[in-house]
Amino acid sequence: MTVWLNNPFDPLPGEGGRPLRYWLLARALVAAGHRVVWWSSDFHHLRKLRRRGERVCQAEGFEVRLVQTPAYASNIGWRRWRSHARYAAAWERLARQAVADGALETPAVIVVSLPPLGVFDAAARLREAWGCRIVVDVQDVWPETFYQLLPPFLRERGPSMFARFHRMAARAYGGADRVSAVCQRYAALAREKGGRTDAPAVFRLGAPLPEPVLREPQGAARALRLCYLGNLGRSYDIRTMVRGVCALAAEGLPVTLDVAGDGAHWGWVAGVAAGRRNSPVRFHGYLDEVGVRACLQAADIGVVPMRDASGVAVPNKVVDYAASGLAMVCGLSGEALELLTAYGAGVGYEPGNVGSFMHAVRRYAGDAALLERHRAGARRLAEEVFDERDIYPRMAVFATTFCDHEVAANGRVKGG
Repeated sequence: MTVWLNNPFDPLPGEGGRPLRYWLLARALVAAGHRVVWWSSDFHHLRKLRRRGERVCQAEGFEVRLVQTPAYASNIGWRRWRSHARYAAAWERLARQAVADGALETPAVIVVSLPPLGVFDAAARLREAWGCRIVVDVQDVWPETFYQLLPPFLRERGPSMFARFHRMAARAYGGADRVSAVCQRYAALAREKGGRTDAPAVFRLGAPLPEPVLREPQGAARALRLCYLGNLGRSYDIRTMVRGVCALAAEGLPVTLDVAGDGAHWGWVAGVAAGRRNSPVRFHGYLDEVGVRACLQAADIGVVPMRDASGVAVPNKVVDYAASGLAMVCGLSGEALELLTAYGAGVGYEPGNVGSFMHAVRRYAGDAALLERHRAGARRLAEEVFDERDIYPRMAVFATTFCDHEVAANGRVKGG
């Protein structure tokens, strides 16, 4: 059957990044024999740059179609809201035109990531016209994430101030034919806010699992190696991490921190890395997949410098660190820390508290056996929870089998 994916955030084939959720799902759908069209944005969400290349192209057996989208500089800001609204409207227009022109056949299923808000409403109008099905895949909690825009004393009024956007999310949660989510927390929210009687399915973020790397045991012979790979936006606890590592090094603890990514803190981190002799911080900018893999293989510990207020439950970086067998120092509580604790894969710290961060790192610096146990626990977590070879074939079945009996040989849906 024909399956459309709509996600404007993940990296696309040929861009150098490692395959994330929608790329891996597209592969799984193609492997199952489906025709796949991935609608994305011509604006690179991770790099905040305009994508180059053709608006329509083929990659790994599926088709990629780009939608012209206004740029935004920050992940948390009003410009991003406006960008998403225009993306949704432009996508609906292009989708209708492509079908009318015969360039695409109507899909049997549209898988819509949430965020962005507004795309479900556009997909629902297409469903009304074509009789297709919609799967909403919850990636993040919106609009709750945007409460960070409000001063602390106003955040309790977030539900009323963002009421319109809560209604948009509720329509997506409740109006989809099926709902999936990347974690238990988001699945529970979708069921509650959407008034669903069925339980949304949880398909966690997944990653390819590299062969385990034999690392030199930690000890006095070499520094303890930390790394952070990801966004350097203002909502991340970047400064606590960097200041904590610098303070530990100033105390005489052999420790290094490799930082790779892009975002608002880019200049500040680069300045710390370059501004002092023998700085423990090394800044690499945005790395391609090969560079990311090398950085992870060289590290002992991955840092998750995030606050619960971000709304993120289990981010991609936890998946990548686990796949590479890194112990973790994690600012998130909730589901992320619960997984790390259950598998013996990491320790928590209080975001914004440099002393708390330093204490967490010292636990590993002073206990090589703990570090080795948590490395092993992280790899076990990846193998049992985050293996893309298990996750995305199951997700592909979930997204398609409920309407197999309704799909004719040409891939068109027979009934609503």
